[in-house]
Amino acid sequence: MIREGFAVIGCPRCRRMQVADLTHATKTCICGHKIDMTKTKLLAVSDSADEAGAVLRSFTAPKNSGFVSAASMYSSSPAEKTLKKK
Repeated sequence: MIREGFAVIGCPRCRRMQVADLTHATKTCICGHKIDMTKTKLLAVSDSADEAGAVLRSFTAPKNSGFVSAASMYSSSPAEKTLKKK
C-alpha cells in the first residue's frame, strides 16, 4: 500500500518529532534510529510538507515559548502596587 502526503512522527528512541514523507518506507532520525513508517504512529497527516511543518511547529511551540522572568510575572501599575502595600 503506497501512501501519499506527509506526516508528523515521533522517534521512539529520542522522542524527537519530525516531518516524514509517507511515500518512503523508512525515515532516519537525527539520532541515527531508522523509523519504520508502517509501524510508527502518525501524529498528524497532511497533503503538503508546509502544512505538516506548521503542525509540527504548533506541537513544539508551547515547549519552546521562551524564558519568563520573575519581574514580568508582577504587574507594574501604580494601582496594584498600592493594593499590595495595604
